[in-house]
Amino acid sequence: MENVQKRDYIDSNREISPLRKADDAIEFDNSDLGLEDQFQRIYEHSLRVIEKQV
Repeated sequence: MENVQKRDYIDSNREISPLRKADDAIEFDNSDLGLEDQFQRIYEHSLRVIEKQV
């Protein structure tokens, strides 16, 4: 975990093309979810987005 945090810090603070979250990004905390629950949550969100566009 420490190496991931270090990499993210370096990527976010580099001078050229720093890593940044997109303004329209959707934050999704999957820390407490299994793979099927992750899929279901993203799938349901996708359906809601598609329904709004129709």
